[in-house]
Amino acid sequence: MVNDQQTRVIAGLGNPGLKYARNRHNVGFMVLDELASRMDWEFQTGSKTHLWAGGPDVALIKPMTYMNLSGEALVDWSQRQAVPLTGQPEAVPQWGEDGELLADVEPVTGVRPLIVCDDLALPLGSVRLRAQGRSGGQNGLASAIECLGGDVFPRLRLGIAPLEAPVPPEDWPDYVLADFEESEIAAVKGLIDHAASALEFWLAESFERTISRFNRRIRPESRG
Repeated sequence: MVNDQQTRVIAGLGNPGLKYARNRHNVGFMVLDELASRMDWEFQTGSKTHLWAGGPDVALIKPMTYMNLSGEALVDWSQRQAVPLTGQPEAVPQWGEDGELLADVEPVTGVRPLIVCDDLALPLGSVRLRAQGRSGGQNGLASAIECLGGDVFPRLRLGIAPLEAPVPPEDWPDYVLADFEESEIAAVKGLIDHAASALEFWLAESFERTISRFNRRIRPESRG
């Protein structure tokens, strides 16, 4: 790997195993598989916690820890590759014994990985790139925030919600762990292609330009 400022790390979230392979919750894995294919890369076993692929300054990571422990896989990859990952702000305030903010701040070094995950709050096909933010109830993002020490890292959220009606909260676990319906496959393929293209663009361009070009919101069907 090259120095931290040049390295770009992308983690796609999902659950390991054939049982979950086509689940809605695994769309992050699907996008990374598409991106790796475009790059002509193959995933290799990094440890029992993750698979990874990459070149000299780019790494793609698929956690094998199950969604709720995704952050632990990122930490394990980071330690094994000697590439520090962080979710902290660029500088952390230092406080004096009297509770006053000191003039000096401690700079935070490290790579802020881009996390790719499903989002049940967005209609199927939607793509939302954000520079930072809370987990929004996505357990893999929540784990990454906890393990990286903060939420200051980019994320690519992929809409999986049905267009015709919202999913009741009590049905969320079953819905995300179900396979995409046959009627959704065309939209899913388009979503994966669009998301992989966004990541390709980001590897060569700024995050701000990537947001401007690739963010899209699919409108749900009329419910009137």
